[in-house]
Amino acid sequence: MKTLAAAMAAAVTLSALACAQELDPLLEDAGVTGALIVHRVSDGREWTGGGNRVDERFIPASTFKIPNSLIILETGVVTDAATEILPWDGETRWLEVWNQDQTLAEAFPRSTVWAYQHWAREVGHDDMTSQVAALGYGSGDIGGPEDVDSFWLEGPLTISAREQVGLLARLHARDLPVREEVMETVISVMQTGAGEDWILRGKTGWRFDGEPDIGWHVGWLEQGGETYLFALNIDMPDPDREVALRTVLTRRALESASGWQGG
Repeated sequence: MKTLAAAMAAAVTLSALACAQELDPLLEDAGVTGALIVHRVSDGREWTGGGNRVDERFIPASTFKIPNSLIILETGVVTDAATEILPWDGETRWLEVWNQDQTLAEAFPRSTVWAYQHWAREVGHDDMTSQVAALGYGSGDIGGPEDVDSFWLEGPLTISAREQVGLLARLHARDLPVREEVMETVISVMQTGAGEDWILRGKTGWRFDGEPDIGWHVGWLEQGGETYLFALNIDMPDPDREVALRTVLTRRALESASGWQGG
């Protein structure tokens, strides 16, 4: 019996190791260092790449717009994501789509940093601290009051790829401590593509001025009754080359895991 038990334990261990390395070739072929995880909701099956890096925390950059949007709506700073307009402050910035009035539904896919910074200041440090803690987001450390509009861009807040998937799983299940209509709104604005039998939702992020920069892509694919959660982070020493790989690699991972052909 002991021999059989040991053999079964060894088989489980080998299976887990095989799963852990299934997405490594995607990272290696792209010539990047990073972490990649895909999690199938129905049975918990996971595909990963990058070894222990899936549990290493990094500054979330614009992927924090997912919880930030939840918080902004839950606290009533914005009451209608589609129609409530934040007037442009008149400062010209490097992306043209930032240089205009913004609704939250527009600012999310545009990654309009100044708009989310404005709303974060409106939320305030105390409420932001308690909301981030309630969501169980990463390290939970948003710094002091002076950091309320930069903690997700420059730190101290950090999160791992696995923790990103954990938050997404709770959002997908509508199991976060915010109103259901708030979750539905954020899930809606996360949509980045759709086909006959699939919907892709997500958010990219780019941690600037790092050593190196860090690129993120997190979200999920709904296809044929299944949901595949994903999170990617990669080092970007040469962002001009690597920034596009954020979405390319996650799409390839989803194709590998699910057979998806929508990308």
